[in-house]
Amino acid sequence: LNPRLYSPVSHSLDQSGKTMSHLFPGDFAAAETGIFWDIEDCKIPDDLNAGEALKNIRSAISSDGHHGTVSIRAYGDTTGHDFPSVGIKLNHFPAGERYARHTKMLEDIISWSAEHPQPSNLMLIVGDTSRDFVDVVELLKSKKNYNFILSHP
Repeated sequence: LNPRLYSPVSHSLDQSGKTMSHLFPGDFAAAETGIFWDIEDCKIPDDLNAGEALKNIRSAISSDGHHGTVSIRAYGDTTGHDFPSVGIKLNHFPAGERYARHTKMLEDIISWSAEHPQPSNLMLIVGDTSRDFVDVVELLKSKKNYNFILSHP
């Protein structure tokens, strides 16, 4: 992950003259954000450690105007990564367990959405946007007032 997880976004001014992000418009700037990160498909670069990668993620969404609560979940082979003990929920899957990893991610996204009121932000850091991910995201966007952000490697 580089310091900017996604391509730069443009900003505009709201009616009061404050800068607002197109990633976190209106109420979404202060809303809770759930980040679901596939660390197998979106690996931590060799020049960063896990703590620095988390700092980059938080910094990137903050610089795009988000100032609400953030929860991060990582999925994949956590062996050899020195993740901080707080601020992230780790879900270890041996390398090559893509189906199991993605199934757990989808289950956690649905569970997280049941526990978090609207408006909320849902961010996926994934390499694969399979039909299953698209269906779940479309359901959350249509049934709940959720803002969806997708980041690719």
